[in-house]
Amino acid sequence: MTAYASPASAHSAAAPHGSADRRASSASCASGGVGGNSVVQILQDNCPDLALHAGLVIEHLDAQVGTWQFSTDGGQTWRTVRTDLINRAGSLGLALDRDARLRVLPFGGSRVTSARLAFHAVSRSHGSGNGSYRAYATDDREDDSPTVTLVLSLGAINGLPPAVHVPRPRNKRALVQRAAQAMNASAMGNAMAMA
Repeated sequence: MTAYASPASAHSAAAPHGSADRRASSASCASGGVGGNSVVQILQDNCPDLALHAGLVIEHLDAQVGTWQFSTDGGQTWRTVRTDLINRAGSLGLALDRDARLRVLPFGGSRVTSARLAFHAVSRSHGSGNGSYRAYATDDREDDSPTVTLVLSLGAINGLPPAVHVPRPRNKRALVQRAAQAMNASAMGNAMAMA
């Protein structure tokens, strides 16, 4: 996982628009359950100095990796990010508050394990504009909000599944012997009680 800041606009390195980009721009996708990492979690893990900001504006997403989605309701519903809008020349970005969630669904057969995203942090909440596409200034922004480009593993974007405790497999023969011993002890106890 690599993180670096870039004061220049990320649009100069925008990926070419192809069929993968068009697939990523489909209208919306609903999915039950919670997934993806929240904006604040991504900032805390990768840019701790920006974690106190109210949100961000995504300027560029790696559309060759898969379909990017965001959720503004805690992961109950997901909408596909219009990478065809934010990756083209110009200054249009996706506005997300700190509690919004982001994920990428890799294309089938893809061996890619990381993805690039570029954004700038904002000090005020987007309010009703959370999840909308907004024009942003490329030069005259707040002093503490340069464009930041991150290259993250898919696990850092999507979140890792919770750790599940799986008991270590035991020797079956030992388990059978232990069960037999317990039955014998129980039978002996019952016989002594009857006597």
